[in-house]
Amino acid sequence: MLEQYQQKDRFLQKVNPSLKLGAVLVIIIMMIPVFNPWTPLLLFGCTVIMIIALGGVSFRFLGLLLLPFLLFAFSFVWIQVVFPDERGNTILFTIGSLPVSLENVSTGVSLGMRALVFGSWSLLFVLTTEPSRFMLSLIQQCKLPPRFGYGMMAAYRFLPLFRDELRQIRTAHRIRGLGEKRGIGQLKRYFIPLMAGAIRKAERTAVAMESKGFDGSRNRTFYHRIHWNRYDAYFAGLLLLLLTTIWFVSSPWSA
Repeated sequence: MLEQYQQKDRFLQKVNPSLKLGAVLVIIIMMIPVFNPWTPLLLFGCTVIMIIALGGVSFRFLGLLLLPFLLFAFSFVWIQVVFPDERGNTILFTIGSLPVSLENVSTGVSLGMRALVFGSWSLLFVLTTEPSRFMLSLIQQCKLPPRFGYGMMAAYRFLPLFRDELRQIRTAHRIRGLGEKRGIGQLKRYFIPLMAGAIRKAERTAVAMESKGFDGSRNRTFYHRIHWNRYDAYFAGLLLLLLTTIWFVSSPWSA
C-alpha cells in the first residue's frame, strides 16, 4: 500500500527527499517552543490538506494511519487533567471528585496537537518518498558515504524477505506437526533460523558491495541521478509561506 502512494506522479512525490526531510526537521524545531493549541491545530489541518491534495493519499487511508497518533495525543490531555503539575484555577467541570480546569485542558491539547503535527509531517514524508530515491538523494545531495547509503537500502529490502521466511518457517513447523508454542519456546523456534538467514544475507551483501566498489574509496557514477527541480522551489516557497503564517498566528499567543 505504501509503494502505491510513494510511486504516484504527484507534486509531493516529485520534491527532492532531502528537502522534505529538512522540512520535517524545521517544522519540529519551530513547534517545540509553541505552547498554544491553535497554532499546531492550524498547522495540522494544513498538513492533512497537503498530504491529500498534493500527495494523492486517500482521506480514509490517512485517517487510519493518524488514529494511533490521535490516541497518543489524547493521552497528553488525560495526563494533564488527571496528573497535572499544577491545578488550574478555572474549573470547567468535575469528573466525580476530580476537578477539570481550563488551564490543564489547554496545556494537554497543546501538547497533543504538537504530537499530531510531528506525526502528520512524518507521514507526509513516508507516504510521498520512495526509499530508493531517498537514499540516492542522501548520497548525492547530502554526501552520505555510499557504503552507508546502499547498506541501509539493502537492509530495507531485506524486510519483506524476513516476513516471507517467517511464513515459510511457520508453515514448515505445522507440516512437521510441531504446532504453535507460546512464549519463549515459540520465540526461540523462530528466532534462531531467522538470525542464521539474516547473517548469511548480510555476509553475502557485504562481499558483493565490497567487490563492486561500494567502500567509499572512489568517485562513483549513478544510473539514476536526483536533481533539484522546480518542484523543490515551489515546495520551499510553500513551506516558507506556511512558516510565516504560523509565526504571525503564534505571535499574539506568545506576547
